Amino acid sequence: MATITAGAEAFGLNVMTRADTPRERLDSQAAAIYRIFAAREREFGFGPDVVVEYPAIGEPQTCGFLTDPVGHVAARVAEIRKSRPISRIVVLTTYGRQLLEPLSAAGYTALRIDMPAGPDHTYAFIRDPDDPATAGCTLYLEAVDEADEKIRPSFVIELVDRSGRLCGGACGSIHARDGQRFAYLATLTLVPGLPPTTGTRLAEAVFDTLRQQGVTTLHLGTQTAGRFYEKLGFRVTHRLVKALRTRVLASGKPSSDDLVMMSLDLLPAPA
Repeated sequence: MATITAGAEAFGLNVMTRADTPRERLDSQAAAIYRIFAAREREFGFGPDVVVEYPAIGEPQTCGFLTDPVGHVAARVAEIRKSRPISRIVVLTTYGRQLLEPLSAAGYTALRIDMPAGPDHTYAFIRDPDDPATAGCTLYLEAVDEADEKIRPSFVIELVDRSGRLCGGACGSIHARDGQRFAYLATLTLVPGLPPTTGTRLAEAVFDTLRQQGVTTLHLGTQTAGRFYEKLGFRVTHRLVKALRTRVLASGKPSSDDLVMMSLDLLPAPA
């Protein structure tokens, strides 16, 4: 088992891939890491100028949001405008192929978000008000197929302390396209209270593991850690919602984070 050091603490790294680990174990270990991530996400609230909704998908062929997205959003806008103005609508979805035609026809700007190892047909649809002077909140809707087989984890990296306790980790998927290997980072997280730089050391270990797998480019989306990833060399490919998430820092000062999509080149692209 490889190790990393942060401060005076040493941690073990348990690296699992499709080449050496059954699918079911990858799924279960990724789920354990995601539970840590979900608990940490509860430290964040949503920005006061953003209304966030996650339409219930259920059966995609009969879901009201997917079969009539224009009508669904219009109804929500009408309801929200009874109490506050709306200045922008942003829809982030992996059902982009299904929503592209109706939302484009309704005046939404379609942004294709190309992540070769991430969810296929990822799009952001954005619509600004007819009156540019309108000031108000952003309505953000997210509809993602979390059961997408393509993003089922193909690598998991566990971070454990000396006693074997799971302290965090990372997971994601790797896919090839056009002679290159790409990765999608679904989760990278830590339990609270670990020494400073632990997250950076873990991220660097993830990058090294992916380089060993021949990955040239890594993609991700984040609501809460954009600045952290920028310090690691990621570039923002799409900034979709400003001040989507908020939290209070240890200093007592409030902080906000944008919803961004990001990428990092790990190896030179093949000639």
